[in-house]
Amino acid sequence: MKRPAAVVRSLFSPRFRLPLLAGLAIGLLAGCSAQSRMDFYSKDIACEELGQHWSMPDSHGAVRGPKDLQGQVTYLFFGFTSCPDVCPTTMVELSQVKHLMGKDADQLQVVFVSVDPARDTPEVARTYVEAFDPKAIALVGNEAQLAAMASDFKAFYEKEPGQIPETYTMSHIAGGYVFDRQGRLRLFAPYGMPVDKLFSDVQRLLLEPGHPAAGNGPLASCHLKRSDTLAAR
Repeated sequence: MKRPAAVVRSLFSPRFRLPLLAGLAIGLLAGCSAQSRMDFYSKDIACEELGQHWSMPDSHGAVRGPKDLQGQVTYLFFGFTSCPDVCPTTMVELSQVKHLMGKDADQLQVVFVSVDPARDTPEVARTYVEAFDPKAIALVGNEAQLAAMASDFKAFYEKEPGQIPETYTMSHIAGGYVFDRQGRLRLFAPYGMPVDKLFSDVQRLLLEPGHPAAGNGPLASCHLKRSDTLAAR
């Protein structure tokens, strides 16, 4: 039977040294990866599989796509101008984030995607977003374009009938998709997230020198659960 000292010496013999060091390295890398994911308050959904293949006209008629999200941090969310609470609250909170950013406010681009093209004409959508943020972009397409874009983001929306046809409302995903300066989807900020935490996440993305295209989280994390993201009507 080996004495304790002999056991310790055997662990650091050439036979065991490499596997031990390899195990330590893997553990450290896993710890660093976990710490990286904890750096953000928003949900880490970094991947190339969401929000990379869409096309939608803005309220001025120009066709927008993923390449237009490069150059600044972008917060993109789905909503509608008749929304009684979630959408205006989101716009107000984004305005507060930009206020905290001071001279760097233009480094956060807000993009509003209407899920109600029947009522949200380009002019209506543009007037709505500019009331909160003069530099916000409103995207308004037809039903087919909206369905394709929502599918690309795995974003849920649904018409909820009212007592008469004109009084319908919309259920939709609540929260925003946050892209880094390279136009890569990185985060999902849940609705109701405190302004100071969203501000912190935006600042972290702005300070990054770069980020691997594959992201810093497992691809499985890209799939948002409907139960986690539905908005109140």
